Amino acid sequence: MEYIIVRSFEEKDVFVDGVLTCKTDETMRVEEGTHIFDLGYKPEAQTILVTDTTQIKPMEILF
Repeated sequence: MEYIIVRSFEEKDVFVDGVLTCKTDETMRVEEGTHIFDLGYKPEAQTILVTDTTQIKPMEILF
């Protein structure tokens, strides 16, 4: 498992691969690999390879 945290200027729902998963600024777990992250509004979704993370050092994804 990998760990990510999605950051935004305000609290938003986070969709991973089209599924509502959490809110911004919450650490979450995803499988290692490429995922599509979306906040349900512009800016567009981001496709990101998630690998080599830890719970203490999650990957940060900025919107």
